[in-house]
Amino acid sequence: MLFLRQARVPTAFLNRLFAHVDPLEPSRLCDLRIDGGGLTSIETASTAAVPAGATVLEAGGALVLPGFVDAHTHLDKTHTWKRAPNRSHSFWDALDTLHRDRVNWTADDLRRRAGFALRCAWAHGTRAIRTHVDTGLPWAETSHGVLAELRAEWRGRIELQTVPLCAGASYGEPEGRAVAALALRHGASALGGFFQMSPELPRQLDALLALAGEHGVGLDLHVDENGDPAAEVLRATAEAVLRHRFTRPVVCGHCCSLAVQPPERQRDTIALVRAAGLRVVTLPMCNLYLQDRSDAGAPPRTPHWRGVTLLHELLDAGVPLAAASDNVRDAFYAYGDYDPLEVCAQSVRIGHLDGRLSDAIRLITSAAADLIDRPEFGRLDPGGPAHLVVTTAHSFSELLSRPATLRCRIDGKTVSTPRVPDYAELNEPAAFTATHP
Repeated sequence: MLFLRQARVPTAFLNRLFAHVDPLEPSRLCDLRIDGGGLTSIETASTAAVPAGATVLEAGGALVLPGFVDAHTHLDKTHTWKRAPNRSHSFWDALDTLHRDRVNWTADDLRRRAGFALRCAWAHGTRAIRTHVDTGLPWAETSHGVLAELRAEWRGRIELQTVPLCAGASYGEPEGRAVAALALRHGASALGGFFQMSPELPRQLDALLALAGEHGVGLDLHVDENGDPAAEVLRATAEAVLRHRFTRPVVCGHCCSLAVQPPERQRDTIALVRAAGLRVVTLPMCNLYLQDRSDAGAPPRTPHWRGVTLLHELLDAGVPLAAASDNVRDAFYAYGDYDPLEVCAQSVRIGHLDGRLSDAIRLITSAAADLIDRPEFGRLDPGGPAHLVVTTAHSFSELLSRPATLRCRIDGKTVSTPRVPDYAELNEPAAFTATHP
């Protein structure tokens, strides 16, 4: 038995109401008992007696969080920046750069890069990841196969979910059925893709919803990843879900253009999103990096907006919302480390969530777990699993000021302090093809 004493627990994870919670420090000092691999109790600090024979761990007032959930990533593209950088930093050049780099995506290459990413995520305290996988036929067989192998290898440590990524229009064609069959055969959790505005969009969404219903799975889509006010794939998706009375989960990632639409249209679309039961995941770091850049070849200018969707408005409307890493060290985003605490800190800064820190910390824990239908993760519930991250921060200010703080993991009976792997492990073998100009 473990007894974690004087741990500062965010009130977001305490199943009780507090009359006075400082929104700048929504936490309480608690003592936690862990027995048989599970969390058995959380009591106000110093009110719980130390059980006989328990191993006492002194938290000393440090913040303790549940294991993290990274609900939207791209493990097949990750850590390709060195050999395939995006020199214009534009969205369309990112697509082209990674398309050219695909010649290097062998099973060994994918296993090396994605495995490195999972080790980073584990060291930072992550327990579940959902990754989108580029799914073009026939080469995607390798990508899905490798990720299925990694899913089995990491079982019990990180829950790894996969979703196919392809042009949404293809789901109305024979190719789309083949994509769905390939991905689901390798254990995909949902069907996914990206859509463009066109007169055919309603028909394309109808075809995808019909196919998902046929297979008994939900959807996870890339939606409106741009700053065009006329881009309303999010709205069209909500209308299609309502039209079909589709009851399985539908996740929409990005939703950037919603933020640049007229206020009345924003409110109306958010109402539709809520009525349809859509779930939204914001990707703050990648969206901040890519959106509202000057055109390729033009002189750089200061961006006029932050690229993210309407975080406060979606939260206020009761729309399920999570935040995630998205791309990491590839042509879409040059940085990142699969650290959900960095995602949370950036979400707070970019989205002005400093007045609702309880909501902010849920974006990478319980809300993210619910979004991918794994509610056993991202919580500190007595009777549930003991997946804890003990930080060296003693307040939210410290945590968000230094999110890369060293962390101790408690996983059931195991206490460890894993370290992130060295980038030297990613040095390219001589046989790899450099794909940058």
